[in-house]
Amino acid sequence: MGLVISPLELRGAIFVLLLLLPNLSFAEEPAKVSVCLSCHREMGGGLAQPVSLWEKSIHAQLGNNCEGCHGGDPNDEALAMSPEKGFVGSPKPEEIPDFCGKCHVGVMENYKKSPHYSAFRRGIGPSCVTCHKSHDVERASFDLIDEKLCSQCHSYENGRKMKQAFISAELELQKMKSTFHKLDRRGMPVRKFEEKLFAERNALHQMTHTLDVMEIEKKTELVLTNLEVMKQETAALWKKVKKRWAIGSLVGLFLILFILLLIKLHRSLEEE
Repeated sequence: MGLVISPLELRGAIFVLLLLLPNLSFAEEPAKVSVCLSCHREMGGGLAQPVSLWEKSIHAQLGNNCEGCHGGDPNDEALAMSPEKGFVGSPKPEEIPDFCGKCHVGVMENYKKSPHYSAFRRGIGPSCVTCHKSHDVERASFDLIDEKLCSQCHSYENGRKMKQAFISAELELQKMKSTFHKLDRRGMPVRKFEEKLFAERNALHQMTHTLDVMEIEKKTELVLTNLEVMKQETAALWKKVKKRWAIGSLVGLFLILFILLLIKLHRSLEEE
């Protein structure tokens, strides 16, 4: 004779299961800890310092770990520093531009056109880590064009001109971005404008490492001109937004009047 479960017993079992379900835990595979990080922490002193610096960096925030720059296998202590696993260690000072340029290709190309690189090749100029640091890498921003930093090697005059040019264009780029966001929230098609804006911003930021003041000023002027064109092109979208708002307001007003009329009619019928 087979096992027979009554409907009442089935409901009871389901009820008990629902009570227990929130307390059930499912084993998850523990996250793998990088042997690079754990080993350097354990060694302490100067060998542990890169870890604490890296943890505050933009690299850490974006998920670029030790192996992203230095190679090796972060999951196997025996292979962590294996050349077969791509381990390259720390670059020599003269290798730093190409070392960073593995990821930052466009930046490296512009840097190699600049007076900084010319001086660097003579052994007297800055490399990437001079301004951006090594393990505690900072997020790229125009704040890095700083009088205290630049004046360690030369006058800040050109740096000031470049920063003013960049910031004037960056402020307009941010305003335009905000405008597109507002239009998008109102249901307007802004994808093509956002793509244009991204291209303009990218082209502007690529100029930072050239250090060519005249070219940078020309580029920022061109960006501002292109933004003005975009502003005129989006004016039609704002007209559509205003038209929709006006139509919506009229419809809303009509509905309110219609409801008031119905209420008045209902009251007059009740009085009769």
